[in-house]
Amino acid sequence: MITYDHKSWKIQNERIFILSAAIHYFRLPRAEWSEVLEKAKAGGCNTIETYIPWNFHEFYEGEWDFSGNKDLAYFLQLCTDKGLYVIARPGPYICAEWDFGGLPWWLSTKKGIHYRSADPLFLYYVDKYFDQVMPIIDEFQLTKSGTVIMVQIENEFQAYGKPDKKYMEYLRDDMKERGIEVPLVTCYGAVEGAVEFRNFWSGAKHAAEILDERFADQPKGVMEFWIGWFEQWGGNKADQKTPEQLEYECYQLLSNGFTAINYYMYFGGTNFDHWGGRTVGEQTFSTTSYDYDVAIDEYLQPTRKYEVLKRFHSFTKWLEPVFTDAEQEGTNLKLPSYLKSQRLISPYGEVLFIENHRQERVQSQVLLEGEMIPFTIEANAILPIVRHVNVGNQFTIQTLTGQTTGFESNQAVIYHEEGQRSLLKLQLTRKAEIHCPMPNRFETEEDGSITFHLFHGSQPQNVQLSFEDGTSYSIEIVSRVSLENAVTVLEKSTAYQTLPWQAADEKLCFLSGNIKEAEKPLDFSTFGQFSGYLGYESEFYAEEAKHSTIVFPRIEDPVMVFCNGQYIGKLSKIGAAAIDIPAEKGKNTLTCLVQNMGRFNFTEAIGEPKGMSEAPALHGRYVSLREGWQVEGSGVRHSLSNIPEIEGRIGFLNSFLNDGYDRAILVGEGVSRVQINGRSVKMLMESQTAWSRDSAVYGIADISAALQYGENEIDLDAQHLSSIRRFDLYLFKEVEQIKNWKTKSFAQLHEEKEWKVENPQTISPRWYRSRFDWKPEDGPIVKIRFDHMSKGCFWVNGHCLGRYWNIGPQEEYKIPASLLTAQNEMVIFDEEGLTPDHVVVQSYLPK
Repeated sequence: MITYDHKSWKIQNERIFILSAAIHYFRLPRAEWSEVLEKAKAGGCNTIETYIPWNFHEFYEGEWDFSGNKDLAYFLQLCTDKGLYVIARPGPYICAEWDFGGLPWWLSTKKGIHYRSADPLFLYYVDKYFDQVMPIIDEFQLTKSGTVIMVQIENEFQAYGKPDKKYMEYLRDDMKERGIEVPLVTCYGAVEGAVEFRNFWSGAKHAAEILDERFADQPKGVMEFWIGWFEQWGGNKADQKTPEQLEYECYQLLSNGFTAINYYMYFGGTNFDHWGGRTVGEQTFSTTSYDYDVAIDEYLQPTRKYEVLKRFHSFTKWLEPVFTDAEQEGTNLKLPSYLKSQRLISPYGEVLFIENHRQERVQSQVLLEGEMIPFTIEANAILPIVRHVNVGNQFTIQTLTGQTTGFESNQAVIYHEEGQRSLLKLQLTRKAEIHCPMPNRFETEEDGSITFHLFHGSQPQNVQLSFEDGTSYSIEIVSRVSLENAVTVLEKSTAYQTLPWQAADEKLCFLSGNIKEAEKPLDFSTFGQFSGYLGYESEFYAEEAKHSTIVFPRIEDPVMVFCNGQYIGKLSKIGAAAIDIPAEKGKNTLTCLVQNMGRFNFTEAIGEPKGMSEAPALHGRYVSLREGWQVEGSGVRHSLSNIPEIEGRIGFLNSFLNDGYDRAILVGEGVSRVQINGRSVKMLMESQTAWSRDSAVYGIADISAALQYGENEIDLDAQHLSSIRRFDLYLFKEVEQIKNWKTKSFAQLHEEKEWKVENPQTISPRWYRSRFDWKPEDGPIVKIRFDHMSKGCFWVNGHCLGRYWNIGPQEEYKIPASLLTAQNEMVIFDEEGLTPDHVVVQSYLPK
């Protein structure tokens, strides 16, 4: 039922252009599934792609949940009911900016486990997962009772950096043994018996060349066409990919022969609760919003990109027979140097794609089959010129230089920029009376064809073909801007006034509750907790009252530090960090509070110990190593913020003085490519080095084994690097490490609290609660802002809706209307206890 050749996919022997919307069922409530699928279909998508996160369904080992918002079968049934094909991506690893890349947190408690490998221990748990999820996918295959047309094996495995043929083959065979009979696919995975896809945004030509060279018998497809991007706390707003660029890249895909496109994302959604992950880099924690700046926003509203793709889909669907059965042909057209062209030819017609590399609109012409064809193309754009395409038994389009949403049985729309002209040449198969209002005009050529010179003004025009049998064909001539009025505008409806806030201190008390004691702090998984907050406490003695630098040798999340009950500050650097503590003479109590901000989802270092996992040390030393670097053989000093060009294996050298420390931790970029006193750091800590898409690699290295007394030399392989943002050294003595730690859960919603109506001023973790009213007629879009608060989590009617952090770029947070009633309880946990006086809940109506 599902086959393919080098041109395209076929379903029941009919060629199909796959236009797929990435929609993750786990990033929006079940109550919203139907609406978002309907909008994707209305936008021209014929397929839905979804990852399946293992950890979402097996939160605790052996406890499976496929109910409610986790009802995968119901989601697949909805796709079936709506006539949408499905691409299922069950992993077991999915990335997706999702905690641990979809792997269950408790896997990291299994000693000696090797993730994403043919390690028997890892495969033992993968088999158990497949036993649960594959029967669901099996039931909904197109060959059975559903619409699943492809199943992906693993995810971006070649990007992982550790080829493991046996692992990929094992997963392939595992899926087949469990009944998967639709085609298997990979993206950067390439295993025999699966169709390989690529993931990218720009660079369609390069991706096409790779696929043609290595997979010549397969159709070209992009599994993740990144039309937007995710955001990270403290980063920039990710709206850099414009609708105009999206259209350009879509035409790049067409012109390079791609016949399967999955928009990642089409609808992004929300990282509710604590599911947001951590990408490559030092502090790249995903925001609660996964809006992604795509076609349908987080609140299920169409965007300008939705309209661009809707037009593109209409165009592609109209010429589906052309694109899915085409060959690429080289062109020897005489064009200006700043214009490039590619040509697709099929038995059903052809499309010539002209690309403009200039920063301005170009008016030019091209000689095709002895005919000079004028055209206008926008700056940095691609113009498809359609030729020799039949439209029913009425006429053949000889040439079209305007853009179109397609020619249906009795009508068409041709558009261009306002004030510009395009050309339409038709060969009528029947006589017709032509009505062509000014300022358009037409002329009959010697061969009987009719050439229309069309003007795209501020007002729509209509060209009418009236045939002798009484039928007619209508061609509407419009400007592009007139097609973009369908973008949703939100209108503020009601700002809900909360009732007076109640406050309750989160007492950092370690006298009762779920407390575990150990020589060093316990990371989240070792403690037995997925996410949320953990507190750590221990005691140390000081000979006299003075400040001491405490080094934290291993932290993977921001840490709030308290000494003797007083807030000292927050460690924002990750990996390792240091802070000055005002110690009192005698016994001192060190207390720390940590929120798990998400596990790595894309790196060789997945499974890192979240929270604190090594004992802090007194009387340590912090050294920044960003300055004072020399190119070998040169006396000039350089900063890592501006690395000079390094040729070949020439060393980039620095040094530091060790006056008696026996432990050293190096944190920052480049650590997998550095030597200390001639010893490779990568050799010292290969398993903990993070992999990056960039050439500068972030990681943490224990370089104690290479440390020597006195001068220590660092040799950094800086070839191809232009800058490094962090390169820090932390020195301490092992005997100064603080021992005997208590670890305890904090910020638990269900625990009893002493609520008071007050306005505390101290910096201390604190709870707040209030109520607000809501009516459905106020609008389905409900947002909350946490202005002037710090960092924490929030709950509505008992549902944790995610983390918030007032360092940007996210400022508004989604409250699903499906969770709301007439009266609603809001609970906030704020790490610094800043007051919620400026918290606003706002509803909106689509205009």
